[in-house]
Amino acid sequence: MRVIEHRRHSRREPGDPHLSKEGRALARRVAGTMGRFDRVVTSPKTRAVETAEALGFTVDATFPELAEMPDDAGLSDDVLGSRSFADYVRAVGRSDTVAEYAHRHAELMRQQLLHLADSNGRLLMVSHGGIIELGAAAARPKEARDWGEPLGYLEGVRLYLDRGKWVRGEVLRVSDSRRGLARA
Repeated sequence: MRVIEHRRHSRREPGDPHLSKEGRALARRVAGTMGRFDRVVTSPKTRAVETAEALGFTVDATFPELAEMPDDAGLSDDVLGSRSFADYVRAVGRSDTVAEYAHRHAELMRQQLLHLADSNGRLLMVSHGGIIELGAAAARPKEARDWGEPLGYLEGVRLYLDRGKWVRGEVLRVSDSRRGLARA
């Protein structure tokens, strides 16, 4: 079974593209809980690339579609201000435009997993809040609606792919990841 961990970047100061000292320390602490990955992909934004590096990984590829939600994705302020995974699941169910964006993201994750040579391969993605929640809401909506609040720094989801289908998922929480929380 192939596994993806899709995590939000670590801490930074508002407006600074680089991780803060606390963000690098948080990444080092979380790194000890993660295990190995066969491939690491990130958003091209500095904070995502630096997070992967602070976790001790070399970035294999960056994808612009992991950097920002497009203006034409139909993501109104109520979607962007979601206060829970359940809100994201509802948004995917209510709007064809949001659903299309979320399913494209879930498909990107699936395709990246299928590119791994090992059928038990592991992929790490690092990107941004909102993007991860929407992709998870499309991949595993029944589970995702029970995952609570949106992701804090370095929190993420772990999704399992078997024979090309999403079969299971779980949220990955990090203690003290919410201090100084800002979206994206």
